[in-house]
Amino acid sequence: MIYEPHFLYRLKLVFVFVLVKLKFLQPLLPKSLMDKLPTGWNNHMFWVAFKSGGKKLFFNYYCKMQEPASYKPIVSVDAKYQLTQEDIRAFHENGYIGPFDLGYSEEEMVRIKEHLVDLAVNKESKIFSYARQDYKITDDRENGKGGDAGALIEAKKSVIDQLNAYNRHLEDPILLNLFQNPAITERCAQLLGQDLLLWMTHFFWTPPYSKGSKWHQTSTWLNFDMKESFLQPLNVEELFQLTCWIALTDAPKEKSCLQFVPCSRREIYPVKHNNTNKEGRVYGKYGVEIDYPIGQKDIKLLEAKAGQCIIFCERTIHGSTDNVTDSP
Repeated sequence: MIYEPHFLYRLKLVFVFVLVKLKFLQPLLPKSLMDKLPTGWNNHMFWVAFKSGGKKLFFNYYCKMQEPASYKPIVSVDAKYQLTQEDIRAFHENGYIGPFDLGYSEEEMVRIKEHLVDLAVNKESKIFSYARQDYKITDDRENGKGGDAGALIEAKKSVIDQLNAYNRHLEDPILLNLFQNPAITERCAQLLGQDLLLWMTHFFWTPPYSKGSKWHQTSTWLNFDMKESFLQPLNVEELFQLTCWIALTDAPKEKSCLQFVPCSRREIYPVKHNNTNKEGRVYGKYGVEIDYPIGQKDIKLLEAKAGQCIIFCERTIHGSTDNVTDSP
């Protein structure tokens, strides 16, 4: 449901809203139309899109976040990983904890980094394999749209590179073991409980002299297809997932360190849609800017050393600084 704003947008949106709400009609719809319905949108998401004429949209499922009944750790752990009630209160206030050391030596971290960079950059995924035809990349020329052959080849390579960055822990024990480190699991257990599941891993890299990640939020990962949330928690307003961000290289402020807007995790905000601006992208989507007032004094930079981890709530508005150095 991303259109250029025009006078027909609201009419189209009302039609789509009716189809989404009248579920008994959906089996009668052509597959081409059914595949486009944003069946995972709630009423507030439709209302914001309608009211703004398509200029504001949610890239994630709209919800608010409840405060926990208690700031006590959910489980007791080894004293060296124990969080205090004040630590947990600060996490729920700010949306993050860390950075903290994972206990690897400098030499160990270099070996881990070299192995994982080789895995992510030079070796095709065994989980999502293009060579094995696990997926197909549509060529616009097949649809009669033409297009530059060189650009299409680059676009395909970009898609393959992106998929190679996902879920490599399912084939690589070194990556999996990183997230089994008790410095991570014991802290997560105190925030989520002891029944933990590693449901996704993802490599991020920022080339020399390039832009960092733009400001964004994630809750149930609607932004995978903008129609249905990838995750379906029992209570979307509770804390049900955490991101454990591990630095494979030093990440000072000059080299794409994480940055947060503390206290921004209480609500999912829409983005201001801009078809003409192709620079401010969020996860490859159209040019957007999150609809939240961010001043320089509101930003918290979290620099990290190689082998350190930062745990944060994905709902906290976050991004990364630009890499202004000559190394990735």
